[in-house]
Amino acid sequence: MNDASFIVNRFPEHIWIEPTTRCNTRCKYCLHWYESFGEDMEFSLYEKIRDQILDHVKRVELIGYGEPLIAKHFWDMFHDCSRRDIEILTTTNGLLLLDEEKLPLIVRSLFTICLSLDGAHKETAEFARPFIKWEKMIEILELLKKYGDHAGVEKRFSLRFNFVAMKQNIGDLPDLVKLAAKYGASDIFVMTLGAELERNLVKGQGLFDSPELVSPAFLKALKLGRRLGIDLNLPPSFRSLVLAGKEQKRGAKGKILYLLRMLDMGLLYLRNKGFHAAWNRSMQIIRPPDKAGITFCPVPWDSAYIAVDGTVYPCCVLSSKLGNLKSQDWSEIWNGFLYQNLRRTIHGWNPTAGCRYCGLSCGINGGDEHYYNQYFSAYKKKDIPLNSLDIEFKQGFYELEYKEDGAPSHIWMAKRGEFRIRKSPGARFLRLLIISLIPGGNVNSGKAILNQGRDEYFDNTCEDINFPLYKIQGNWIDVALEMEREFRVQPDPRLLALPIKGVQFLS
Repeated sequence: MNDASFIVNRFPEHIWIEPTTRCNTRCKYCLHWYESFGEDMEFSLYEKIRDQILDHVKRVELIGYGEPLIAKHFWDMFHDCSRRDIEILTTTNGLLLLDEEKLPLIVRSLFTICLSLDGAHKETAEFARPFIKWEKMIEILELLKKYGDHAGVEKRFSLRFNFVAMKQNIGDLPDLVKLAAKYGASDIFVMTLGAELERNLVKGQGLFDSPELVSPAFLKALKLGRRLGIDLNLPPSFRSLVLAGKEQKRGAKGKILYLLRMLDMGLLYLRNKGFHAAWNRSMQIIRPPDKAGITFCPVPWDSAYIAVDGTVYPCCVLSSKLGNLKSQDWSEIWNGFLYQNLRRTIHGWNPTAGCRYCGLSCGINGGDEHYYNQYFSAYKKKDIPLNSLDIEFKQGFYELEYKEDGAPSHIWMAKRGEFRIRKSPGARFLRLLIISLIPGGNVNSGKAILNQGRDEYFDNTCEDINFPLYKIQGNWIDVALEMEREFRVQPDPRLLALPIKGVQFLS
């Protein structure tokens, strides 16, 4: 399935480099609170990144699962990137910014500091970050402002705030906007306390069940941000919470309040972002998609994340390993099988597993990690047993296998296979339920052609793959499947590529 359109002849313009996974403090929602771990990136690995990639890079984010400024070679990396006039960004708790020798250099560099600040007052800020005292954060902000003002026209650095929203601190958001305006921060990035962050000491602090807290805080903060020139980035998954409001009334009154809040948010977005951005956002919401996602994600073509141990990931949120720079050259990874699979699947109906639940604003879900599931959950499912007379498995399929109770279990396919199925009236999608990452835990990509139509790409990282039927005519669907690879799984002597455990129609 080699296709030149999935080969990229230029290297990425944007990369994440993880200088360390060590940290100098502990936050309640972070794994560092519960475990002791961490290592620094070896400088020889950074040199390989520099020699093989940096000539093409315009933006480097020095971030990771730790405090970047504590890394042994952070400032060596910083100086090297700065000499190349590469834009640098880092996310930090700020403690090591209390260095009056480095601050004059920092403020004159093309350097964006994302300061982690989970509150605008002592009690809330120290709730999740008890080892970082509020007075210290104010001292850091004062010094950044002082040296930024001294730099005058030579100032090139910019400041942003990162804010993890919780029940404990959401009411601080308007005051955080005021704090940003006072100290020259241009943006506030609000992040959700997802399940992976909701650890023991902040359990129950998530806001997805609390529109009565989210709505007034966000609407007030958005209006303040407009007046003070602060760009407040609202997580798309919070949009429905803001619109629900504290009353959550049903009936005509509830609908009117909902529409008024939607109008209010729309006008604020229009004022902040401009007409063109507002129009594009509205089109994403109202037009029916012809693929699983709603936005174009450029990451597989222009970005990469390189972890402290050399592992390469597509971005800062995906856990899909694409290679390792310690044992491979960059060109081998960048246009290798796994990167090509990512590019092949991401903008179809079957993005790879991580992309389906992506919460990045630049990702295919527009920042709403729930979008993919919500889209398909709207359809009614109809199961078709694998031994149904409505399915005929043809060449490339092995014998149907059964459970102990006599019910069909699954059917294996070799590298290529064909089957025929009677179309269910009104069906919009044909869904195959597969056993993911089998055989052998290997990623395998594939394509399907329904009734000699266009190629529909997928891989085996998920438990379901979906094929649209809106162009299928007639009562029968002929499906031709082809996988990139096939394997032998001992002691089975057969060549295996794809195990199908179920078939559904979505109507």
